[in-house]
Amino acid sequence: MSEAQRMSEPLRIRYRFDLPDGSQKTLDFSFHPSSFRLLNPAPAQPPFWTELKFNRCANCPLSEREHAHCPAALQMASALEPLKALVSFDTVGVAVVQSERTVYAETSAQQAMSSVLGLIMATAGCPWTDHLRPMARFHVPFASEAETVYRSISMYLLARELRPAQGADGAGFAPLKELYRNLHQVNRDMSRRLGAATNTDPARNAIALLDSYTTLLPAALDASLAELEPLFDGWRSEAGDLPPI
Repeated sequence: MSEAQRMSEPLRIRYRFDLPDGSQKTLDFSFHPSSFRLLNPAPAQPPFWTELKFNRCANCPLSEREHAHCPAALQMASALEPLKALVSFDTVGVAVVQSERTVYAETSAQQAMSSVLGLIMATAGCPWTDHLRPMARFHVPFASEAETVYRSISMYLLARELRPAQGADGAGFAPLKELYRNLHQVNRDMSRRLGAATNTDPARNAIALLDSYTTLLPAALDASLAELEPLFDGWRSEAGDLPPI
């Protein structure tokens, strides 16, 4: 395969679940090689709870004329079906296979599904969670709170460098905090939507786990920066200035 062909191939992530009954379920995700937008086909007959107007997020900017269905919910429908028999605190083995590495963990069903749903929401086309697509491109399954805070801050600062917004000077982290307030609204309303999707609770609890980060980051941002600061001592000269690069 030529380098040009390789660069045009979709990027793939596979989640393989070892279920309590000894069976396995596999979820395969394909992404555009440059934009990392999710390429998986939508269900041929989407369930009613994927309709945009059903328990629509209060801050959703999409038009019902252009989007009959919530793009994130459409992709969730396909992912939830194979795992519908799970209960939140079932212990599952999960292998996450990417081109660079394979990560394996034994964890609760709700924690595993939280990782899956977070990946879907960031890449499926929701205008709010689309801000997290750079983090999804460098997917870290089962990331800790500290890892998530670090990655969110790094993503935000790089976004400002690559696409400086008008009036961003002096804004500090206010835009990032505002984004996470909107993500909290999306997660809360998505949980209501998922309540109609399944009779079991792992999916809703998975969203609740995702949502914990949307409330954690704005509240902990200043403290987290103080905790991270000693890691960057190497970037300062004895005079306290950043060394030349």
